[in-house]
Amino acid sequence: MGVATVSIGFIPGYGSIGVWGALLLCLCRFVQGIGLGGEWSGAVLVATENAPEDKRALYGAFPEVGAPIGFFICNGLFFFLENTLTPAQMQSFGWRIPFWASAVLVVIGLYVRRRLQETPLFKLAQERDNTTRSPLREVFKSNWKEIIKGTFLMGATYAMFFTLTTWSLSYATTALGFSHSEFLLLLMGAIVEFAVLIMATSVLADKIGRKKVLMTASVLLVVFSLVFPFFLEGKHNMVGMLLFLGVGFVIMGTLYGPVGAVLPELFPTKVRYSGAGITYNLAAVVGAAVAPTITTWLIAQYGLHSAGLYMFALAVVSVVAWALTPETKDVDYTK
Repeated sequence: MGVATVSIGFIPGYGSIGVWGALLLCLCRFVQGIGLGGEWSGAVLVATENAPEDKRALYGAFPEVGAPIGFFICNGLFFFLENTLTPAQMQSFGWRIPFWASAVLVVIGLYVRRRLQETPLFKLAQERDNTTRSPLREVFKSNWKEIIKGTFLMGATYAMFFTLTTWSLSYATTALGFSHSEFLLLLMGAIVEFAVLIMATSVLADKIGRKKVLMTASVLLVVFSLVFPFFLEGKHNMVGMLLFLGVGFVIMGTLYGPVGAVLPELFPTKVRYSGAGITYNLAAVVGAAVAPTITTWLIAQYGLHSAGLYMFALAVVSVVAWALTPETKDVDYTK
């Protein structure tokens, strides 16, 4: 994943290699996606399998909070570059700098990874001969229901994140009259809120259960999906935008934090890594891959007030999935 990210900064522009530039970008993004699913499941398993039983959601939240930290650093760097370089410099090479800079994180990540050991729970599974040589085949054979369930539990979360970030940045700067730098600052403030909510709601999920927290957040997302277009009415509506980002990231943090424990808890130890990673990636395909495009298309066809319909549909499915999912807080994590 790190190599793909750094490589994006070296892709020649359309003027140099034509459509091959876009194809190389798509290839790098594809590799990033595969890497993210594997890295995410590995990180949350290391965290949760080393956690006390009553703090699995809290421990699982630490890998989760890496998303807002990285997003904040990235936006901050782009904000600095946009206010330091000329537009011509930004278009020429400035946009590449954050991708080059990610090489530092790649080195740090490799350093940490080389010093990691297997978790106590996985060693216990090896002692009990509770492992499999073909976890991918085993998880689809024995746990396909959990894969489907987990995908729909998290699909709406992904759709919401990319609506709040990718789509909103584009829409705010092209249709609502916000400057790029101005909106980056608003996003950075909301991202701090996002990080705080990830940690706070994970602690809450350890106390009262994952299902109560995430079911409540999913119901709130159903309502938010229908309401948020009203926040975006009018040109440069600062109050409305603050409500959109503020309320949105409260719900987003509540949805995202506890899933670091929930997805692994759906699967037994011998397929937990594969199951959590596959589910995470499928949720990304369902929720993230098309959310900004569909939202833009809905607005073009039916107007602003239809912007949340795709997210609404996924949120309703998520509520149903949670209704059919038993509480995972007290599962035996050693099995």
